[in-house]
Amino acid sequence: MKITLNGKERDVEAGRTVLEAAREAGLDIPALCAHDELAPYGSCRLCIVEATERGRKRPKIVASCLYPVKEGLEVQTETERVRRYRRLLIELMLARTPDAPAVKELAAKYRVKKPRFAALNDDCVLCGKCVRVCAEVVGANAIGFAQRGINRRVESPFGKDISRCIACGACTYVCPTGAVQMEFKRTAELRKGKGEHLCRYTVMGLIPDAVCSLNYECFRCEIDQRLRAEAGTHPVFLLARKKEAAEKAGTRKIAKKRIAKKARR
Repeated sequence: MKITLNGKERDVEAGRTVLEAAREAGLDIPALCAHDELAPYGSCRLCIVEATERGRKRPKIVASCLYPVKEGLEVQTETERVRRYRRLLIELMLARTPDAPAVKELAAKYRVKKPRFAALNDDCVLCGKCVRVCAEVVGANAIGFAQRGINRRVESPFGKDISRCIACGACTYVCPTGAVQMEFKRTAELRKGKGEHLCRYTVMGLIPDAVCSLNYECFRCEIDQRLRAEAGTHPVFLLARKKEAAEKAGTRKIAKKRIAKKARR
C-alpha cells in the first residue's frame, strides 16, 4: 500500500506500523519503549506523529509504534505541534530520571533544559521493556509493575521473591537507562547455592545440558561470548526468532496439507 511520509510517497507492506515504515525510510523517530523483538507497547509516547487518514482534513496525534499503516495515510513526523508535545514528554522524563544518558541525549536534541516539575531522581522511565522481554521472550514473568501513578515501579513479586528469575540478563540488556539490575541480584543469590549450577543458556533452552563452571561469572564464559557474537544481540532473542520460524513453518505445513487434501478431492 502507499502512504506519504513527510511529503514523500512510499510503498509499505500491509500490517506494518507507522514507526516501522518511518524507520525503514530512514526517518529518526525517538521511542524509548520500542524494541524490534517485542510487541508494541506505547508507554513513552515519544514516537507521536501527525497522521491524516484518507478522506479526513484534520491530522491527529497518534503513537506511531501502535498505529497501523493505511492506504493513503499521510504522516508528518516533525511538525511544530509534534515537537512541542515531545518536549513536554521529555521534560517529564528529565524530572523523573535526570541522570539517565538516554533521556539527557533526547533533552539536548529537543533543547529541553531545566524541567518545571518536581524531581523524583529515579533511574526508571517505566518503558516496560524489562517486564515485556521477561514475559514475552523469556517466559519467566519474574518482574512486573507494582503500584500506580508516580509510585509505579518495576519489581519482583512482593518486592522479595526473585526465584522465577533465571539470571538471563535480558531485562538489563533492553533497559535504556540502566535501572534494572535483576540479573546481578539473581546471580549473587545463585552463587551462594551449593552443588552444580546449570548454565543459564541451558535453562533458556538454547544449549543442551551445560553446567556452569565459572559460578555465574558469565562475562568470562566462552559460551556466552559465542552466543552473543552469533546473535548480534542478547542470545535470548534467538529463542524468539526460533519460535517465529517454527510457527511460520507450521503454518506453511498446514497450508500444504490443505492444498493436497483439496487436490485429492
